[in-house]
Amino acid sequence: MKTFTSSEVKQNFGKVSDKALQGPVSITSHGRPSLVLTSDEDYRELMRLRYEALKSDVQAGFRSLERGEVTVLKNREELHEFMENVKYRGREKLAKELG
Repeated sequence: MKTFTSSEVKQNFGKVSDKALQGPVSITSHGRPSLVLTSDEDYRELMRLRYEALKSDVQAGFRSLERGEVTVLKNREELHEFMENVKYRGREKLAKELG
């Protein structure tokens, strides 16, 4: 993956975006990876794959419930983490549907 600094991106956005159309481009800030710039086609494929994984997880969850298996959340922190994950995945699904 080609890497550019954030300063290089500011100065050469056209060049960087052309590279991103060929494959993902890593953008660093203060020497650390910060962002990845990729084509719309690659992004949509990634979101489709993530949605399919979520769909599979949900289906597996329903099958577990049907078998009487349950997940016990031990404290508020686990519940909060669980709910944040559900909201995150829901937002991803909505973004995909909206296009």
